[in-house]
Amino acid sequence: MRDTHMLRFSSQWSLEAKRDFRNTPVVVQHNYHEHHAFSDVALAALIDRHPRDLCDFCTMGEDATDRDSWRAGDPGDLSGEQLIEAVRNGKLWINLRHAMDRDPEYRPIYDAMLDDMRKADPSFKPLSAEAGILISSPTAQVFCHSDVSETMLWHMRGVKRFRTYPPQMPYLNRDDVEAVLHHDQTEDIPFDPAWDADAFTIDLQPGMAANWPLHGPHRIENQSGLNVSVPFEISTPQSRQLNAILFANGVLRRQFGYTPKSTATTGLGAQFKGVINLAWKLKVKVFGDGKKPMPKSETTFDIDLDSSNGFVDRNAA
Repeated sequence: MRDTHMLRFSSQWSLEAKRDFRNTPVVVQHNYHEHHAFSDVALAALIDRHPRDLCDFCTMGEDATDRDSWRAGDPGDLSGEQLIEAVRNGKLWINLRHAMDRDPEYRPIYDAMLDDMRKADPSFKPLSAEAGILISSPTAQVFCHSDVSETMLWHMRGVKRFRTYPPQMPYLNRDDVEAVLHHDQTEDIPFDPAWDADAFTIDLQPGMAANWPLHGPHRIENQSGLNVSVPFEISTPQSRQLNAILFANGVLRRQFGYTPKSTATTGLGAQFKGVINLAWKLKVKVFGDGKKPMPKSETTFDIDLDSSNGFVDRNAA
């Protein structure tokens, strides 16, 4: 339930946005960016109190095809205010995971946004949802990747160029999604700049939000200003069903050497794969799978206010 202050904030959905929500890329308008929670002062305080094990501090290269240049860093004992300044003046990206759904000051905004999505589409019935806060430099980028959850990006500050591509070949190989579900690779996928000719492209301004189809590959290039966004990652019956089929395909491929050809979510084949999915996850829960954690970047730099990029490489310090 929204408090009196939250009644000032909402989103506006066109008839086309309501109709196309979750099916094709859509953009809606909102005024959540006017909430004081997204000011420098409020974000700095959030960084100071947010659990550090739920914070990611990263940088990246200039080449949109060089996904391996994405790497992690250490904020040291810098305050939230200092980290905001480092991001503003450098080339950094901060992810405060679960900030929206766990922090008491941000939870009312999270609830209001989720309620807006439910109102826009009565068939939208999330099973679970989480939302963090992204704070990134004017020149930062996020490489092409495919999320296994349904996603909506609410933009608050700065300008970011958002591109999304159809969730089909050549832009997306379902084997990559399958590998993510099996924790064999991260969500980053190969990218060809020629795809931009086929992309849905928009420069997100404060007060805009974007949604796109499940598994749709997408990438972001910041254009100006300190960028602040709220990404929602949502599990729905539809996403859970398709991911279960893809996971079962991965079991058949990895354990039995069979190459599945279908990702259909209905029919006898889908029912059989549903049984495989449940059985395999029960096996993993009971016995474990012996896999190493999904690969992550080692810490290769320290955030530094005196550096032009906002950080100093450890091997060059």
